Amino acid sequence: VVYIFLKTDQSMNYFRCIRQKRIVWLALCLMSIMVLSCAAHRGMATIAVSEATEDISYRLGIPLTDEDNLELYRMVALWIGTPHRMGRSTKKGTDCSGFVTNIYKKIYGKTLARSSAAMLAANCERINKKSLCEGDLVFFYTRRKSKRPSHVGIYLKDGKFAHSSTSKGVIISSLDEPYYKKRWITGGVVR
Repeated sequence: VVYIFLKTDQSMNYFRCIRQKRIVWLALCLMSIMVLSCAAHRGMATIAVSEATEDISYRLGIPLTDEDNLELYRMVALWIGTPHRMGRSTKKGTDCSGFVTNIYKKIYGKTLARSSAAMLAANCERINKKSLCEGDLVFFYTRRKSKRPSHVGIYLKDGKFAHSSTSKGVIISSLDEPYYKKRWITGGVVR
């Protein structure tokens, strides 16, 4: 009787080990599948990001890489062509500061003053053109008798910035264009 009990106890132990091995094997299989599917998913996401980057790059006329702040460029691309409307800040119409405040709120979560002069005074630290980085603000004067900031845009890269022009609405322009070169005041890093 003792012998049968031991043998039964050993066989139970044997089956428990097999069951544990099967569970471990099944868990390893599932983990392998998950890792492989995640790797495949990551590869597909990289392709999708690259295609999206190319599309945005084409629409904005700016060469982009995956290292750029693609959310900023995506948001700017959505606003391109929005008509200029003084005092407004919607996609149906916006002025320059309305455009900048909207982008900054959505991309960086920061609330800026509503006029370009107030933005520079209250929200920015002045910087020169050579120090500009993606997302910095660029300030210009547009009134002949005053050198106060009356126009603002968001610096993108390669001397290009996004802004709401009174004649063309939201567009991309170059800091090297004679109009903006002549009316440059300063760049601004948002605090």
